[in-house]
Amino acid sequence: MSEQDTKTNTEEEKEGQQGAAAAEDNQRQEDPIGDLSELEKIKKELEAEKAKAAKELKEGEEEEEDLREVDYLQKLITLSVKFDHHVGVYLMAGYIDCGLKYNHMLAESYLKHLVTIQGFLRLLEKVDGVTRESVTKDCIIRVRSVVQEIHTNIVKPVYKEVGLMKKKPNMENLDNFKREWNESLNELQDACDFEYQILDVKKFMVD
Repeated sequence: MSEQDTKTNTEEEKEGQQGAAAAEDNQRQEDPIGDLSELEKIKKELEAEKAKAAKELKEGEEEEEDLREVDYLQKLITLSVKFDHHVGVYLMAGYIDCGLKYNHMLAESYLKHLVTIQGFLRLLEKVDGVTRESVTKDCIIRVRSVVQEIHTNIVKPVYKEVGLMKKKPNMENLDNFKREWNESLNELQDACDFEYQILDVKKFMVD
């Protein structure tokens, strides 16, 4: 084979390779289905990641809301215990200091009611959803009703009698009761501010 023939064959091979590369490029440009499939694959992966992130966010928000509800229940339980303590300790001692008759049976009936509400609230810590929300609000209303009865039938009478006394008795226990009672009422007012209504409890404060 002559040198000229060898050169010719080499040039033909080179032209053949270039032609194949050009044909492949033309195929990509003329038939973009492969590119679209790849884009669709990437799009689906992104959508899956987005859905996963949204789910994790929702679960986190639900968990945070659940923790807030449990904290709310704990505060209500603490409040009902406080009202029980205020009446059973400070108010009863205040009656004794003033030499006034303390109606144990009436006070005990109110305190038992508060203890019953505490039991309901503790059970609600193990319940989820709408049931817990509705029963919690019912318990708040019941606490308010008991507080109102205590204020009307036990608290107001003793302070009225003290106001009529010419010689003031030892007021330490009644002063302690007044301070603690009013502070607890302020906390209960926050619990009574529902989205659809506000139940006023500040009118049960001791002046």
